[in-house]
Amino acid sequence: MNRLVPPLVTLIAALLPALPASAEKGRRAIPEDQIEEWAPELSSRHDHEFRVIPLRRAAKIVAGRFHGKLIGARLTGPTPRERDMGVVLVQELRLLTPSRDLLRIRLDARTGEFLEVAGAERDPQFRKEERK
Repeated sequence: MNRLVPPLVTLIAALLPALPASAEKGRRAIPEDQIEEWAPELSSRHDHEFRVIPLRRAAKIVAGRFHGKLIGARLTGPTPRERDMGVVLVQELRLLTPSRDLLRIRLDARTGEFLEVAGAERDPQFRKEERK
């Protein structure tokens, strides 16, 4: 049994690079006429290219306005109010302030525009532009 392990590991290692290529062959792109069916938000924007700002950039946007440490981030869908504003995807970041308050900050994932800040954001000590 132990004599079979090294040849099997070598065989598996040799075949692994071929797996992603074979998986790509089976995928089909969504035809242009069906894009509106699965993503109506894209059809209203007159472009079928969707780019999300990187997490690093979203963190810099938040750090430019608030003091604290980034402790969490995720991509999530918009609320009904945000969807009415034309937002398709949201970067939601959680920031721990120096006084250990938690801020939940929602940014438009395409533009980086602030949508909502929830938590102790009313306290001016957390805002960089108001801090002396």
